[in-house]
Amino acid sequence: MNILLETIRSINKEETRYFKILSNKTHNQSSRKDMLLFDLIRNNTTNYDEKKVSKMMYENKKNNFYQLKNKLIKSINKSIISQHSAKDTESLISNLILLSKVYKRKGNAKLAYLYLKKAEKKAQKIESFETLSTVYTEILKLSYDLISIDIEKYIKKKIINKKSLSLSQDIDIALSSVMHQIKITQNFSNNKTEISKKLNNIIKSINSEIEVEKSPKFRIRLFEAISRVLLQENDFTALESYLKTTYQEFLDDKVFNKTNHEQKLMMLTYLSNCLYKNDKFKESLKTAEELKKAMNEFDSVLKKRFLFYYYNTLVINLSRIDKDKALKVLLKAKEDKTIQALPTFGSFIYLNMGLIYYDQKKYKLSTQSLSRLILQKDFLSLSVQLQLKILISEVIVRYQLKQTDLIEKKISFIKKKHKRILKVNIRDKGIISIIEKLIYCNNIYTDNKLKAEIENFRSMTSLKNAGNTDVINYNEWLNNIYKR
Repeated sequence: MNILLETIRSINKEETRYFKILSNKTHNQSSRKDMLLFDLIRNNTTNYDEKKVSKMMYENKKNNFYQLKNKLIKSINKSIISQHSAKDTESLISNLILLSKVYKRKGNAKLAYLYLKKAEKKAQKIESFETLSTVYTEILKLSYDLISIDIEKYIKKKIINKKSLSLSQDIDIALSSVMHQIKITQNFSNNKTEISKKLNNIIKSINSEIEVEKSPKFRIRLFEAISRVLLQENDFTALESYLKTTYQEFLDDKVFNKTNHEQKLMMLTYLSNCLYKNDKFKESLKTAEELKKAMNEFDSVLKKRFLFYYYNTLVINLSRIDKDKALKVLLKAKEDKTIQALPTFGSFIYLNMGLIYYDQKKYKLSTQSLSRLILQKDFLSLSVQLQLKILISEVIVRYQLKQTDLIEKKISFIKKKHKRILKVNIRDKGIISIIEKLIYCNNIYTDNKLKAEIENFRSMTSLKNAGNTDVINYNEWLNNIYKR
């Protein structure tokens, strides 16, 4: 990775302006090669050729060019830290701790203690147990130089904070592990029972170890765990009710702030998706607009991170009530640089396009989109289970186009590629078996063995549950086959 190139690509206009103002204040601008290099990259990030630039600036002195790059990276990062530290509470607290250390080294213990107390107040306000641990450690160290410090008071505070910190870390580790499993499997996991057990254990830990009602941080952690349990159980009715009640309680109790703003946006994302699952499409779209409004809070600090979720909510709802509008949103998202930068960009765009075209019975366009999806690099970053279901979905669309020879090749590839999964995954194995028979079946109504196999397959999972687990609903597709 070219760190300098990626750094300059990542900064926006405001950060660029701040960097140049800061550089003008601290350096003489005459013959500034670092600023020349900055402008060369900034104005041509797409086709930047480092070898040509290096030769132009230093001929064959590569070491001089590397030194210039390192100097520029340090200057930019220093500017970024300076610009954003005042906006971020954690950074502000870190600066206060740093100031206390500086004044301690200078021999001014009273001033050092003053800044540590300021840091303590801010850390307590945002329930930053990790930072509080550092603050109390520094205060106890400072007590050797400042005997007026009530050491017993801070020892007690450190012991209480240690308990909260330990619980917080245990919950974070457990939740991170479980949420990562859910995210990469996109709810197509066969191990839902085990995940639900883990989540229930997390809920018990929170409730048994701390007075949750008094702690916004643990209330949010409890929300995350409970909502994940309901999500894993596909209980969207209960989840909708829980989300609405909890969100309103958090608003009434003023739980949300800049520090936990991400959780507010995530809660709105969950609610909009849950409403979609409960077929409340207009209400889901309304919640999406509330999400969009919230994304602009705190100087739009998290807007880029949640823009995908906003687009996704629009697409899934509009694909049910207005497919042409859904396609327009996808085309708009396709041109959005923030969405383009996402590692899941190809999967989001081409999978949704493929499914919308399939619903519109535009099967050639559907196969084109699904084929492009399968060729994307980010396709391989999806869970193997989801990859399998997408491959099967492409076969289903090709069945609609009567591409028998190609279907045979595709199925052969799927069987080899996903041999291990198909041994234990009865549902996907079953639909492949049915498709293999269908492509050579002249009349499904007279083929009693095939009819029995289809009936048995459909009885295994309800139509609604199939919609929650399949990319293209296998049961619904088989129902349509019978209608022919």
